[in-house]
Amino acid sequence: MLLNSYIRNFKKLNIQNQKQWFGLRNYCATTKNENVIDILKARGFIHQMTETDDVMRSITEKKKITFYTGFDPTADSLHIGNLLTLMVMSHLKKHGHNPIAIVGGATALIGDPSGKSTDRPVLSEDFIENNLVYLRENIRTILGEDTTILNNIDWNKNLSIINFLRDIGTYFRVGTMIKKDFIQNRLNSENDDSGISYTEFTYSLLQANDFAHLYHNNKCELQIGGSDQWGNIVSGIDLIRKRYKGQGMGLTIPLLTNSEGQKLGKSEGNSIWLSPHKTSSYMFYQYWIQIADADVEKLLKLFTYLPLNEISEIVSQHNQNPHLRTAQKKLSEEVTRLVHGQKGLEEALLTTEILFGKYSDALSNLDENNNCIIEGKSVGDLLSKANYISLSKSKYLNQKIVNILSEVSGISSTQARKLFTDKVVFMNSKLINDPKITLAENQLISNHFILLKSGKKNFHLIKFE
Repeated sequence: MLLNSYIRNFKKLNIQNQKQWFGLRNYCATTKNENVIDILKARGFIHQMTETDDVMRSITEKKKITFYTGFDPTADSLHIGNLLTLMVMSHLKKHGHNPIAIVGGATALIGDPSGKSTDRPVLSEDFIENNLVYLRENIRTILGEDTTILNNIDWNKNLSIINFLRDIGTYFRVGTMIKKDFIQNRLNSENDDSGISYTEFTYSLLQANDFAHLYHNNKCELQIGGSDQWGNIVSGIDLIRKRYKGQGMGLTIPLLTNSEGQKLGKSEGNSIWLSPHKTSSYMFYQYWIQIADADVEKLLKLFTYLPLNEISEIVSQHNQNPHLRTAQKKLSEEVTRLVHGQKGLEEALLTTEILFGKYSDALSNLDENNNCIIEGKSVGDLLSKANYISLSKSKYLNQKIVNILSEVSGISSTQARKLFTDKVVFMNSKLINDPKITLAENQLISNHFILLKSGKKNFHLIKFE
């Protein structure tokens, strides 16, 4: 039934190639007799639920439920922490349940105080509206074009302060609200600037009202959120019970951390985004390929639809030869294809081969336009989406390459010169053993880039602007 339902809705799904289609068939075939709650628990998605496991299993087996998750448009892309939530929504949808994604056009104007030590900066309506365009695209990429996406500004924009206090505020008690951990943390701060404003204090009421609104108007029974949203979710359930005499449910997802307890989702201090204008498919792929061995099995369960027995086989094969990074390669391919499509994955793989693999020699064979084409792609265009160091062309053109290497690597000029004499410095795949050689215009790939390598592990992609 599950597989047949998805075959009927094939055109609505964001499936871009045959490999994705066979992957979906495999997922449906291997999970069609399993309860979705058991699947979520086995893969590590569930932190807390307001109902027992047995109750949740029973409810999700007896009927299709409508559920929702909220996404605040504080940036022009979702990130991989949001992707974790989207994966939960996707598993539920694949088992016949109905997702609603809420983009917080209203709540973003206030800011969620959960997990924050100070007030969030005030965002303009134009800034939020621009971000909403990208969030809708991110959501539909994972959940499909037929996904219901609503903006909570639609039922909040005409809500007067009188109606807010009378119809919503009357159901909440201040004593209960201030017992919440994130409120206590802010109230107990010795820094006056780290207290909590009345605006943020009432945020949980607006989120609770979102749940109540969806329950009343869309028959939505379940809210899903991160573990820091537990208090807000419970507030919504209480409001549904008091205002509509109904029953809501909540499910929270654990914080995404590595084996050492550190939060995942950043690379060199930068967030890993889902939109390609924020994190290119190459940078996205490279993030996953560098995941530690201790974390790769967990992330294969969370961010792919691969059956658990197949994941076990991949990890077992990986453990026999960890240096081949078999599990990381599979993880990188699956997640990059999911977020950026087959085209994005192919671009990421090609860029990787140009920088580190079989096509690296092509960097020294430039045409009359200082570019080269590999597999129909401009190398200059591909490199512009990689992680590069920016230097001034006017300052460094015709300067000694040894000085450029010293600048980008942080080593002294003496140390840099020794690398040249040791014959371990390569520029655009060509050995350079003379520290007196200078950078010429015709050596710049696409008139902007060079790739400096010193030894086996030190790579510096430099863009001269």
